[in-house]
Amino acid sequence: MRKLLFVGLLAACASESSSGPETLPDLNVPDKPANGLQAITPIVRGIQPGTDNEICTWTDAIVDRDVDVRSTIAFQTEPGHHTIVFYTEVKEPPGTQRVCTDQDMASFRFLAGNAGNGILNEAPGDLIYRIPKGAQIVINHHYLNASDEVMDGQSVVNINFADPGKTYRRSGSTAFLNSSLDIPPGVSDLHISCTMNREFKLWYFAPHMHRWGTNIKVDVVKSGVTERLFDTEWADEFTFHPPEKRNHPDDPLVLAKGDQVKVHCTWNNDTPNNLNFGFEMCVAFGQYVDVDGIGNLACDNGFWTEF
Repeated sequence: MRKLLFVGLLAACASESSSGPETLPDLNVPDKPANGLQAITPIVRGIQPGTDNEICTWTDAIVDRDVDVRSTIAFQTEPGHHTIVFYTEVKEPPGTQRVCTDQDMASFRFLAGNAGNGILNEAPGDLIYRIPKGAQIVINHHYLNASDEVMDGQSVVNINFADPGKTYRRSGSTAFLNSSLDIPPGVSDLHISCTMNREFKLWYFAPHMHRWGTNIKVDVVKSGVTERLFDTEWADEFTFHPPEKRNHPDDPLVLAKGDQVKVHCTWNNDTPNNLNFGFEMCVAFGQYVDVDGIGNLACDNGFWTEF
């Protein structure tokens, strides 16, 4: 099988030799996957007591072809809380590491997450996650320091590719949003309505807002009958860990052509400025069984587009 092309030192295929980055003594670094890659984040220094830190690291893994991912597994030092693998086409220099911003999150596409050391997160059923050609892999690593001491933290993630000898179905992503939102100071709301242009078999569904969100409602309308999936009083921690609904891929939430998804968001903008898309959001995000290989589709203010 042809090797992938990666740039830099943070991520490496198992077949590549590298001395690797500096690691903390208590970071459990597993063997590199035989069919995949390993990403080790730079050390996060000086994590203060009583702080909650969402850090994003742009790895050197920039794929030179479409890559299918079957599972991820991660390890962290204390005070690690979780890791999430994203990919983005808005590239940063490899090794860029900073507190994750709302603008960063607007460009990220979710791949897979891990909570707890050594717990495998495998795509359900026979599904795979696809990283498109040219995308850069980003690791979100979260540290919650509940101690009284200043600590250093670090994370490592193994990304396991699909077995080339097996047959899989692709998991695609979809989103219901309005990228032209313009939220004035004070309390305001927005209603989004999207009509399905094709059948979607959703196995995952979740709402998404940022720090100024107060409530998000997500409804599905089938033949005039409305079912409320979410009515969520928003909290800061939901930005990275939203409430979610999961179904087995063989028993998905089916949205037929002509069905509707309606999203209603409210905000309390306590800044003196209007908030645009990226700084704030109103999104229902889903993952579906992509039997036709369509890829990622978004309904943006009622109009369908690739993303």
